[in-house]
Amino acid sequence: MSKNKLLNIRIDPELKKKAKKIASADGRSLSNWVTRLIVREVEKAEKQRASETKR
Repeated sequence: MSKNKLLNIRIDPELKKKAKKIASADGRSLSNWVTRLIVREVEKAEKQRASETKR
């Protein structure tokens, strides 16, 4: 059984084309590139929340 879940999103075709080009230049699939972006933003939000909690 897969440990990953499928996430269906709607995206403007031109934006997808640009994102795919960036991902490819980075040697990644679009899926992997988007996953890395989400991980980065989640980590940033968690750090921000943690620092606000300490106040």
